[in-house]
This record gives sequence, structure tokens and C-alpha cells, in this order.
Amino acid sequence: MKTVAVLLIGAALLASGCGANNKALREEDLARIAEWLPGAYDNRAQVDADLARNVTDVHAPIALDIVAVEAKIIGKQTYYVQQADAMSPQRVLSQQLYSFEKTSDDKAIAQTIYNFKEPERWIRGHARPDIFKSIVSDDLSTTSGCELKWEFADEKFTGHSSAASCRAVGGSGARTEVKIELTPTEFKSSERAFDSAGNVISGRRDDPFFEFRKGNR
Repeated sequence: MKTVAVLLIGAALLASGCGANNKALREEDLARIAEWLPGAYDNRAQVDADLARNVTDVHAPIALDIVAVEAKIIGKQTYYVQQADAMSPQRVLSQQLYSFEKTSDDKAIAQTIYNFKEPERWIRGHARPDIFKSIVSDDLSTTSGCELKWEFADEKFTGHSSAASCRAVGGSGARTEVKIELTPTEFKSSERAFDSAGNVISGRRDDPFFEFRKGNR
């Protein structure tokens, strides 16, 4: 009986130690995201490479701005993310909020993507981040099941949504796939939707990632 008790105590201590270690690692991950993610990006190099290879479906030239904001209603680590036409910066293509937190088991980082119900109210928020202090939950929408799980390995983050749970809004049953990669100098993103037969119905069929480099603007 003593041997069993010792083994149980040892296992409990080991589990406790692993849990504490996981928590510390996730805190490091959140700090690394806070350092790496914000900035001004564009995909000029990717567009130039497409043109040089005479690619038929050239990636659209996009300017990407990401800035940390204070939006306590969402979470402690939140970012405003805006994409604009790089050739006509006044034409904003999309606006979102990214929120990051540790998963309940401390084994990964969870990202929630929020869309604005009235985007024009928050346009060019990267230039006036204080406006997000007043944001409330009714200003935003998100798709349940489309949270991304982020993991850090080989000196980069990779984030992906669950193919099983991330479905398009509206009852079509389309499966949505979101993928992100992050390094200190690059941000890559891909978003596609698939029908029940696996055909791409939204997003790029080939070379789906938009590859943004920081600091070119």
C-alpha cells in the first residue's frame, strides 16, 4: 500500500510540475506574440514574385496594419487588424479584432477573430486605437467553432481553425479553413471555404497564403 501511495503522490507532483511548466510556456508565447505581431506589413514581394513568374492568378496587393488595442470586454491581449488595397490605401478591404488567450489546459494559445457589425465606425482604428476602449460586445460578431489554435515550434507560430467545427454562417454547411503563420518579420494568412465535396468555393484555389512582410512601408 505504501508503494502505491508513493507512486500516486509522485504522479500528482509530476502532473503539477508539468501544468506549471505549460502555464509558463504559454505566458512566454503570449509575450512573443505581443512582440512579433504588431506592425505595418505588405505583400509587395509576393506580388513581384508572381509577376516575375507570369502567374495567372496574381495575389492582390494588400497593405496590412496590426496594432495592440485596449478592449477589456474582449480580453487582455487584443489587436486591431486592417487590410487595405496597397495601390489605393483609402480603400479598406477588411477590419477585424484578434484576441489571444491560453487554452484552459495551458497546452496552446487560442485565438478568436471578431468582425465589426458597423465597420465604418472603426475604420483606420490603427491610427486611433483609443476608440476601442468604448467597444461593447454588441459591436462585434464571431463565428462559434472557428477559433484558431496557435502553437510555437521551429521559431515560428502556426495557427489553424478546426476543420470539423468551423462552418460558414447561413446554414450552407460549407467548411471554413483559416490558417496563420507568424515570425518576427512575416505574417501569412489563408482563408478558404469548401463545399461538402471538398471543392474550394471561397478563397484562392492555388497558393492560398497571402505573405506579408513587416516594415516595407
